[in-house]
Amino acid sequence: MPRFRCLAVLLSFVIAVAAPLARASDVPPTDGAALLKWLQSGAYKAWPKESAAHRSMGSHKVLVQTYMNPTVDKSLEAKSKEHPRGSAAVKELLDATGKLSGWAVAVKTAAQGDGAKGWFWYEILGTTLNNNVVANGQGVPLCIECHARGRDAMLSEHPLE
Repeated sequence: MPRFRCLAVLLSFVIAVAAPLARASDVPPTDGAALLKWLQSGAYKAWPKESAAHRSMGSHKVLVQTYMNPTVDKSLEAKSKEHPRGSAAVKELLDATGKLSGWAVAVKTAAQGDGAKGWFWYEILGTTLNNNVVANGQGVPLCIECHARGRDAMLSEHPLE
């Protein structure tokens, strides 16, 4: 019986420590340097995603494949007009051969989307710190130009195709 109790205590501890860590990876950091490291780790690759790369319908002049965190995926599925804070999407930017050539990221940071101003935007053309960062901040006008026409900044529809 003491062995079982010890195992139960250990299992409870592991669950208590690991559960918040798993959830933390579902919301990307909103600091550019930390976000780049997070993207490089591939943490978003466990999220629901589009079935294949395709030509961007927006200003991204490359092939793209979008990943949605579970929060925004559920919100899109429910056809919500306003997505919850912590909703996030990662768009992989791919070259003509399908090789990763950068990322575009959106993270909802406010309770209200406010025409895409309530979102943190990040885009980097390349996969290392020395590459061209096109967007890095709250309510970036370049990103808002396109995403304001989406449903609370999200242009993708559910189910992801």
